[in-house]
Amino acid sequence: MSPGIAVGWRRGYNGDMGAAPEQSRPQEQTPPEPPGAIREAVEYGIDVSLLRANLALTPAQRLRRHQIALNTVEMLREAKRR
Repeated sequence: MSPGIAVGWRRGYNGDMGAAPEQSRPQEQTPPEPPGAIREAVEYGIDVSLLRANLALTPAQRLRRHQIALNTVEMLREAKRR
């Protein structure tokens, strides 16, 4: 075996990454309880996954997505006029 090569797992960039996979995995935690209004919406049957996905984006990313949607609507309106 070559020196510096570990058996069963890869060495990483630092001490954390060099640990065996079963030792470096964080404990799984249950997600926090959503705030009142969100919890009520979910219980009512509203799918809030798109809201969460959009809120995970930066404001610049949200503006870019909005501009793409707006351009699409304008293109469709123009096509309808022809």
